Amino acid sequence: MTDATEAAKAAAHAASVNAKKAAKAVNDHTAPAADSVNAAAPPKRSRAELQQDTARARAELAAALDAIEDKLNVPKRISGAAERGTAAVRTLAAENPVALGAIAVAAGAALGLGVWAIVRAVSR
Repeated sequence: MTDATEAAKAAAHAASVNAKKAAKAVNDHTAPAADSVNAAAPPKRSRAELQQDTARARAELAAALDAIEDKLNVPKRISGAAERGTAAVRTLAAENPVALGAIAVAAGAALGLGVWAIVRAVSR
């Protein structure tokens, strides 16, 4: 016989022996009770502890939902970014008005050149 056949016979024999032992244990009432097989039951907790856990879980859920809303609310995110940009420009204007003027002139020049390039391309 081949090694695979012998291994299969040995596995089948072992399974048969184990099944017979389990059946004998059930018939002899020596099998472990279902409750003792599982882990010990968690300790009893007071009503106040359960209420605290519930309140904590609700607070965590509310925080998670708020975070999800903040991530998915695009108009709110855009308005927040606009507020931050406005604050940055105001800070720059207060700290270095010359730099702000130079940035404004450069942005105007870039916009003007872009419009000029588009008009020139269309008119040709």
